[in-house]
Amino acid sequence: MTISVVLVDDDEIDRYITRRIVQAGVEDSRFAEYEAGDAFLEAIADPVTRERDIGVAPPPVLILLDINMPRMTGFDVLESMKEHLERDESLRTGVKVMMFSSSENAKDRETAFSYDFVKDYIVKPLTKQKLQALVKRHYS
Repeated sequence: MTISVVLVDDDEIDRYITRRIVQAGVEDSRFAEYEAGDAFLEAIADPVTRERDIGVAPPPVLILLDINMPRMTGFDVLESMKEHLERDESLRTGVKVMMFSSSENAKDRETAFSYDFVKDYIVKPLTKQKLQALVKRHYS
């Protein structure tokens, strides 16, 4: 089973580390990355681009979404995603959003989980063990 992992994070070093961990930690994975929330939203809004760059479900796409980004925060992305998910059944069943942040703030967690499609909250850095636990929890 190929698992598509999408990272939305403005930090180049975090993207590099996460890419390496996904490549080493998930045997059969597809990885896409976006350095801004608006670029990611454009990709998921267009079915052709989404299939080409991100893949299609099943299995669901695992989205690691940073909170603190310029232009659009992760919470802004969630708000826009809510609209996309309401309109697109394949997207609604095809993604699992995980907040991926350096913030351990309880308010950030609370805000993230106020969106019913946010399935987890991971504090950076991502490790091979954290990734494998996510895959086991959400894909078994």
